[in-house]
Amino acid sequence: MLRSFLEYKESQPKEFKPIKSFYLQENLNEAVWEDFEMNPSIREDLLQIANDYIEFLEIDVEIEDIILLGSLASYNWSSYSDFDVHLVFDFSQINEDEELVTNYLDAKEKVWKFRHELMVAGYEVELYSQNAKEEKKHVQGIFSLLNNKWIKKPSKVDFEPDEELIKKKSKVIMSQIDEVEEDFQKQYSYQELADKCNKIMKKLKDNRQKGLDKEGEFSIENLVFKLLRRNGYIGKLLDLKSKIYDKQFK
Repeated sequence: MLRSFLEYKESQPKEFKPIKSFYLQENLNEAVWEDFEMNPSIREDLLQIANDYIEFLEIDVEIEDIILLGSLASYNWSSYSDFDVHLVFDFSQINEDEELVTNYLDAKEKVWKFRHELMVAGYEVELYSQNAKEEKKHVQGIFSLLNNKWIKKPSKVDFEPDEELIKKKSKVIMSQIDEVEEDFQKQYSYQELADKCNKIMKKLKDNRQKGLDKEGEFSIENLVFKLLRRNGYIGKLLDLKSKIYDKQFK
């Protein structure tokens, strides 16, 4: 049964309130879409930002497409959503060593995010480089901003998140992160704390990818990852990694 993410119990602990954002909406976001047609001014803004990002990347490649995917191209949008804009091109056009290209693009992406906090229609704009060889099988909707048409039109599905299972799995990770924070205060060694942080993050990413590959966006593993990102625990883990690294030199 489709339900609104706005329906939540006040008694819900704040760490788990983002779970309510996983419930599907009845319609696509009305600020962005009307009868599956994108608001022209929003499309124009997103294309301008994407083209500015292309210039920032300083790469000489043919852009095959500029696409929007994620929750704002589907029925699972919420107050946590952002415009997930991907520039699609062949990484091998830059260099045959695609791992080197990926590392360069990741670094540029981080610099861009540090410099800009762009909002369109009240939602943050996130930009990514996507290798044309990569398929996005797990996403519900894909819209070509460049060609102004759907590549994969989203459809309503009968989905309701298993709140208790999401909470159960999230609590384990949250406890591990809290434990690292406590150990940091107790002056544990740099290497031990760094290893713990890396192990937690690797497990989170690996499990999420397995979930996406097997069941797609609505997999428990992906929803656990999203909950921890939305309740601030992934940010807390990344902040701890930085503090742990810095403290070794003091």
